[in-house]
Amino acid sequence: MVRHAIEFSFEMGENGMRLTGKVIIIGGGAGGSGEAVSRRLAAEGAHVAIGDFDFDGAERLAAEIGDKASAHRFDLRDRASITAMIESVAAVQGRLDGVHMIAGNPTAMPHDADLLALDFDIWQSQIDAHLYGYAQAAKTAIPLMTGGGSIVFTSSNSCRGVDVTRLGYQTAKAGVETMTRHVARRYGKQGIRCNTLSYGMILTERAKAGLPQKFIDAGLANAWSPRLGKPDDVAGIATLLHSDDGEWITGQVIDVNGGALVRG
Repeated sequence: MVRHAIEFSFEMGENGMRLTGKVIIIGGGAGGSGEAVSRRLAAEGAHVAIGDFDFDGAERLAAEIGDKASAHRFDLRDRASITAMIESVAAVQGRLDGVHMIAGNPTAMPHDADLLALDFDIWQSQIDAHLYGYAQAAKTAIPLMTGGGSIVFTSSNSCRGVDVTRLGYQTAKAGVETMTRHVARRYGKQGIRCNTLSYGMILTERAKAGLPQKFIDAGLANAWSPRLGKPDDVAGIATLLHSDDGEWITGQVIDVNGGALVRG
């Protein structure tokens, strides 16, 4: 028993923090689940580079977190800005250990639709942001992770047929899940891990303010849990995946949904 306790303490690092010394970029880290991830990873000892289209929000959050955080402007639809952010963080910090992509494309979501109604420009916008943007982040980060590292993408249960609308979003996220397995297999021997968190209903402040109550009630009815998801649920799993405790987890799409897709 003593031996196991000593090993666990060692894995936790200094002061019981699992991410001490790591540099992790959170793309979309200024609000919602991204904010929760930024706060938790910093609390676990990482330097968090908070990238967001809402640069003022990123700056406010970085100021609240303190020395373990920095703010960076980027646009998920602008691949050059993604590359610039990642290269800058790695250069200034002298290393890169993780990239966590949460950012989305909220301007396109109200116009996304089913196949017959979907405008191809909206579809392309969703692909540009959710698939190409995530791909650009990984493509830039992998050569900079010279000591290995963790890439975590964000997907949605909707890409497995849960949602009968928003086809542009669904197909982009299905692509992200395929890319997860590609990155894990192709670069795993370099010490690069890649996983995706696939969300069910996560009640961010924006979701609580914007979702109809009947939609929230339906989400709760479908979950095998007494409650719906919280941003902190995402942050806890993110901490594991970016830590050394998650070193043997790769190529996985992990549902964060209270068991909503479990069927007898």
